[in-house]
Amino acid sequence: MENIMTKKPDTINLTNPQQLIFVLLSETLKKVVTDFKTTKGTMSEPLPTDGLVITNIIGIPKFTSNQEIKFVLESQEESIQLCYIWFQNIIKSGRNNSIQWSSVFKNISSDESCTIPPDNSLYVAPNKSGDDKNTVSLTVQDNIGDEEYNLYYTILFSYTLKNNAKFFFSIDPLMKISSSTV
Repeated sequence: MENIMTKKPDTINLTNPQQLIFVLLSETLKKVVTDFKTTKGTMSEPLPTDGLVITNIIGIPKFTSNQEIKFVLESQEESIQLCYIWFQNIIKSGRNNSIQWSSVFKNISSDESCTIPPDNSLYVAPNKSGDDKNTVSLTVQDNIGDEEYNLYYTILFSYTLKNNAKFFFSIDPLMKISSSTV
């Protein structure tokens, strides 16, 4: 049985942690792909794994100006690799959800790990030159203005078995970015 209590929640503020940590239940995930009859998840249609993840957050975390947000995918399996995090601005219907990502996060336009496709979402891959292949870091702009962004994001990761079969999985939480600390 896995020890799922290796990560303790941020005791200061569970809705505004310094890092968003997603601990995968690796042994259970392995059983899903080896013992269950399941369709192979693809990058475009990954298998949901929200029930196989323990996080250090409660509710919808909120981030403010100049705050670094670090997304960490933790697993006991070396063959699990973070592919990217996909962000979408979700707002109440009737309003334009178009967003200038460079006005929300620093260095988006100059960072090779960031891609903005025609649908105006944002894809951020882990920095391959760094030591941690399962971490993505973003920093909120200094002057976010009066805008408030409700962001839906999908964490896509792959799991490669010893026979080289590759499965893709997703985790789908929410977050808020605002100039207000309240």
